[in-house]
Amino acid sequence: MLRTWNPHPRSRLRPVGLALRALSQREISPAEANYWWRKNDPAGALLNNLMFLFIVVPIVLVLKSFYALSFIVFAMMVPYGLFLRRLATHAVRHHLENHPEEWEKFEESGIISSSNSRSGSC
Repeated sequence: MLRTWNPHPRSRLRPVGLALRALSQREISPAEANYWWRKNDPAGALLNNLMFLFIVVPIVLVLKSFYALSFIVFAMMVPYGLFLRRLATHAVRHHLENHPEEWEKFEESGIISSSNSRSGSC
């Protein structure tokens, strides 16, 4: 079994080979990962709550007659949402690398699935 240095004090060495191999054979649902990240990580909660500003700020800008700026801010909401989902997927992947014992919990909640289970769906 391959072992590498782990900076976390509770265990200096951690198995890497199995976790990386299992992670490459799984698919992470971005929507479910985003929900998990928002509920379990303060950074995820903060960044997801900032999405509210993409709705409020354009309305305030329209009331102040800044129509073009309002449109630009509102248009940035979609790329920001996609960016959040990418960050959430990365956060789940990072969490599973550090805590491989939680694979079953993530599979049961629908956050991860095997890559060949989606091939039969339309």
